[in-house]
Amino acid sequence: MEIVDTIYLMAFLRPNDPLHDDAVKIVESVNSERRVSQASLLELDLLMKSRGFSWEERFKTWVLLEGLIASEYVEAIYPSDLALATFIEHKYGLDYFDAIVSAQCILRDARPLTTDREILYVVSRLPEIINEYRSFKSFM
Repeated sequence: MEIVDTIYLMAFLRPNDPLHDDAVKIVESVNSERRVSQASLLELDLLMKSRGFSWEERFKTWVLLEGLIASEYVEAIYPSDLALATFIEHKYGLDYFDAIVSAQCILRDARPLTTDREILYVVSRLPEIINEYRSFKSFM
């Protein structure tokens, strides 16, 4: 399975973005094996809101994406994802949303679709992180 990060959702919406063409292919081919992280959807909305998008612009964006990303192809966030994400934030310094996407990929043995080096680095260390996390959890 692959999990799509926010970077491709943003690039999909910006025709001048260097990743736009790849993002269009990725977003238009979301399916049961290529899912969009729920964290990515939330991060995208927060980015739009913080960058001054009007409610109408946000609404149009979500109507467009609703037509392309079926709800069954959104990778939900579970308490186990948030527990591991909290550990990843603390141990590896990733930001909130990157830590969640990383945790989802680690727990599902999924490949992150991102250009974010921090996410790629953390997910590449899957066995080590799982062992550290389990050890840490056993002390709690």
